[in-house]
Amino acid sequence: MKKLRVIICLLICAVLVVCGTPQQAKAESESVYLGGFSVGISLDIGGLLVESVSGVETEYGLATVDGLRRGDIIRRIDGTEVKRVSEMQELLLGKDCVTVRLLRDGDELDVEVKPITEIYSNKPRLGIKVKEKIYGVGTVTFVRQNGRYAALGHEIYDSETDTHIPICDGKIHACKIIGVKQGKKGEAGAILASIIADSVYGTVNCNNNFGISGHYDCDKYKDEIIEIADRSEVKPGAAQIRTTIDNKPEYFDVEIIKASHQSGRKEKGIVFRVTDKRLLDLTGGVVRGMSGSPIIQNGKLVGAVTHVFLNDFTKGYGVYADCLNK
Repeated sequence: MKKLRVIICLLICAVLVVCGTPQQAKAESESVYLGGFSVGISLDIGGLLVESVSGVETEYGLATVDGLRRGDIIRRIDGTEVKRVSEMQELLLGKDCVTVRLLRDGDELDVEVKPITEIYSNKPRLGIKVKEKIYGVGTVTFVRQNGRYAALGHEIYDSETDTHIPICDGKIHACKIIGVKQGKKGEAGAILASIIADSVYGTVNCNNNFGISGHYDCDKYKDEIIEIADRSEVKPGAAQIRTTIDNKPEYFDVEIIKASHQSGRKEKGIVFRVTDKRLLDLTGGVVRGMSGSPIIQNGKLVGAVTHVFLNDFTKGYGVYADCLNK
C-alpha cells in the first residue's frame, strides 16, 4: 500500500510538470471585431472647465476675481451642482460671496470667491471663460462581441489647459473626415474632421491611461473578426496599421522596431515606423486622430497607435492590445 501511494504521488507530480499549475496556464485568446474607423467624441466634464481667467470689466477698469485658476473644474456653487454657464450665472445673482467646490490637480477643495459686478450688464461675474464639454476625434481599436469597445489607447485630456478630464458621461458619434494637416517642426499633424453630433453611436464611461471605452450601439462595426495577441507574441518586424484617412478604414505598412518586455499593464510598449509610401505622402507619418488605430502582425491584433515622435513623424508609440480597456 505504501509503495502504491508513492507511485500515485509520482504520477501526480508528473502531471503537474507536463500540464503546469493553473496560474501558469496561458490565458485563452479573445476574438474581437477589428476597428480602424474614426469616431467623434463628446465628454461631459462633470462641471465647468476654466479655460482662462480674463477678468471683469468695471467702471474702474479690468478687475480679477481671486481664487480661480486656469484648469480648475467648477462642480458646485454654494452646494448646488453646475454643468451649464447659465446655471453658474444664476447662482451668482444677489451674492457678495460664494463657496465654489472645484477639482484642481485631482483634488477637490472649497474656495471662497467674491463675484464682481460687470459694468455693461450690472450683473455679478467671475471673469472666467469656461467650457461645458470636451470634443475630439479618435479611432476605435476593436469592439468586443458584447458591444464593449476600446478606442484611442491613451486618455483624453484638455490640450488647451493640459487638464485631465475625469469621466462623468460621454458619447461617441459619427464623424466626417475633411482633410489632413501635416506636422511641422515640434507640432504633430492632425486628421481634420467634423463631428455629426446628432448621430450617436454609443457611450463613453471610462477614460484612463489606456484610452476610452463604453458600449457601441451601432452595428456598423461588425466587420472583420481578429484574435488579440498576447504581448509575448509581438516581435520586431513587418506589421500593418488599420486607420481612416479618407472616410474608410485602410491598411498601411509599418515596421515594429521595438517590442518592450512588460510584466504589467503599461503604456508605450511598442515603437513602430511608418514605411508605407502612400501614407507618408498623405500624412507625413503619424498624426493626431490616428490614436487607437489597430496594429496588426501575423494576422493578429497586437496593439494600438497612441503617440507620435515629435522629432520624427514617421515613428510612433503603441500600447499592447491586451492592455486596453474592457
